[in-house]
Order: sequence, then C-alpha cells, then structure tokens
Amino acid sequence: MEKLIYLTTNKFKMEEANLFFKSKYGFDLEIMDPSFEIPEIQAKNCADVVKFSVKYAAEKLGYPVLKSDSGLYIECLGGLPGPYNAFFDKQIGVEKFLKLIKDEENRNARLEHTYGYCAPGEEPIVFSGGSLGIISYESKGNPELGRWHDMFFIPEGENRTLCEIREQIPEYEATFYGTAADDFAKWYIEKSKNKTLKIGGRK
Repeated sequence: MEKLIYLTTNKFKMEEANLFFKSKYGFDLEIMDPSFEIPEIQAKNCADVVKFSVKYAAEKLGYPVLKSDSGLYIECLGGLPGPYNAFFDKQIGVEKFLKLIKDEENRNARLEHTYGYCAPGEEPIVFSGGSLGIISYESKGNPELGRWHDMFFIPEGENRTLCEIREQIPEYEATFYGTAADDFAKWYIEKSKNKTLKIGGRK
C-alpha cells in the first residue's frame, strides 16, 4: 500500500487509530505531528473542517493524508461547541463548560466523528458517523481514557458517559462514534487494490 500519513497531535487518537487500522484491517499509518501549521477554517461541521485540512496537508507534504475530527453539537447552545471541541477544552475545560449549562433543561446533543482522506492532486473524501445523546450534569470517568466530551456525553439508551463505558467495554464504547473509521478502511483497501491492478496491467 502507498504511504499514508495520519495527522494528529493527540496521543490518545494516535494510539487508537494505529491499533484499530492495524489489528482490524492490516495496514499501518505513519503518524505525524506536522511541523507546519494547518489553517483551521470557520465551518459549521467537522466534515468541512477535515476536508480542508487534509487537502492542504496533502499538497504541502506530497503524500496521501488521513485526519480525524470529532464535534459535539448541543441544542441549548445553538449547536456549540460543534467542530470547536478542542478550542473549548483548551480555553475553559470540562468543569467550567458544564457550569455554563448547569441550569439548562434541554441537554440533547449529537456527537459527530469524521475521517478525511486526500491524495496530492485529488479532491478530499470524508466519512462521517456519530450518535445522539445527552449531556450529564457532572463529568464522570477517567480523563486519561478519552477526549474531553467523553466525560460528559451520555449516548442514547445509556446512563453512563463514554469514558465510563470505555473503562468497562472499549469495543462497545467505540460503536457510539459510528462507522466512519470502518467505512474509510474498507474504501481505502478497495482503492489500493484497484490501483495495484491498474499498475499490473490487469485492469
């Protein structure tokens, strides 16, 4: 397979992605914390953000690039933080964030998880997934085992946060992020097979 670079500065996402794609689909990622800054566009969803990021990075590096992004859309905040999860976490953190909405009765939220892929000279392709749920009144679970919103997002049909679920059944917790990772992996393997056939002159 071609060299595929996974862009991230997040140690948790790095370990999670490498383990998932290697163990389940048999291909490796080259993990890279880019030495250049990738501009983050103002957008309403993660799909648009990751689409821009992978196209920019692929042209800059000259290699196919993969990047993931997740967002949390909370109804009482008009959809915020949306794709600005990392910004909210960095600026105010979990506890202050929960205090902002402690008196809100509508705690409905939607979790979005996306993977974006782009090769140099091509248009990006994005795979999206996620789930519905509510925001808990307090953070629960080990912060070392997930992203910031994992500590207060409770998926539909559950009474535990994603962090709490991950502590007990990691494979089950992953299902609430949807099928974006699987959809990308299957597409990428098929794409690589087709490329090999064309190079070999049999297609």
